[in-house]
Amino acid sequence: MLANRTKGESSFLLLVFWLIFPALATWSSFTLQWWPQVLYPLSKVVLVVAPLLFWCRNGWSLSTILKRAGVVRSNGIIGVVSGAVFAGIIWFAWLFCFQGQLEGGNIAAKLTSLNLIEHYWSVAIFMALANSLLEEWYWRGFVYDQLVQRALSRPAIVALGGAGFGLHHYFTLIVYFPLSVTLFFTFTTMIAGGAWTVMRLKRVSLVDCYVSHIVADFALLWIGWQLLGGTHGI
Repeated sequence: MLANRTKGESSFLLLVFWLIFPALATWSSFTLQWWPQVLYPLSKVVLVVAPLLFWCRNGWSLSTILKRAGVVRSNGIIGVVSGAVFAGIIWFAWLFCFQGQLEGGNIAAKLTSLNLIEHYWSVAIFMALANSLLEEWYWRGFVYDQLVQRALSRPAIVALGGAGFGLHHYFTLIVYFPLSVTLFFTFTTMIAGGAWTVMRLKRVSLVDCYVSHIVADFALLWIGWQLLGGTHGI
């Protein structure tokens, strides 16, 4: 009985760690600026490698792991349509709520310090494709699987998946925007994370979640471009 209880507690603590690790990584590297050139890319490596190592300890093949993560064939239509809906909501919020209210000075300063501001779209496109892939692999692939394996209710899976996903964006956004704006976009990110989790619960491919994520991110990147004056090129 005690052994089972200890095992259950360890399993719970491990789940909590998976849920908050990305937030801890962004908090330390973005908000606190602790060796960001080292910690931030290292955290991205962990997002890829940790799930693989965790799954490989069961002796599973790569094909089994990919299937477990939801990487199955898809035509991408669900991803495009859902992403377009999210992008439309983002664009609507920008047009009617935030346009003219936000400043891009902090974003410009960050990109200038990295000598990237004159190549905004090249960097933005690469980051969107790569970061969306990493986040979907980790959140809707690995963390989703961990939540399902603990036999949680569907509402709990959606709530935890969305909350963890949104929380780690808070520590990035707060560096560039006021608290009220940061909280709004953190909440909407939680909603998006929850929606993608619902897609996975409905057996939608991780590929569609990735496509949807990319389309939504491009709306955000366009807003970022507008905040920089809409003049920076490829």
